[in-house]
Amino acid sequence: MADEDSAENGTHPDSQKFIEQLRESGFFQQITDLEQNLKTIAEDLKSLGEIAIQRLQETESLAAHVIAMEAVLTVILKDKQVELEDVKAVVRASMSDAPSGEEGNAIVESIAAEIVNKARA
Repeated sequence: MADEDSAENGTHPDSQKFIEQLRESGFFQQITDLEQNLKTIAEDLKSLGEIAIQRLQETESLAAHVIAMEAVLTVILKDKQVELEDVKAVVRASMSDAPSGEEGNAIVESIAAEIVNKARA
């Protein structure tokens, strides 16, 4: 009789047993937990993406400010000539405590030389 009821409902008794075993083993709860964890990960990834976009915008803003300052400084230096060695000395003094050491000095000196040379051109 039970087999007939199951057949009428479109389920097989073995299928019902299997589903019950899955339920008892906690499988469905694990699937629910997994789904929640995936939602949490998706939210975290979305948040990370938003933070990355914000940092990119901040970097672009910083770059724009540096380029603007370089342009103003170049115009000023056209009227007032400076000695490149004096500029390098100031860089060395300013960077003496920097953790990047000589490599950082060389980079900053190179950029300063470019700005001074632009003004002379």
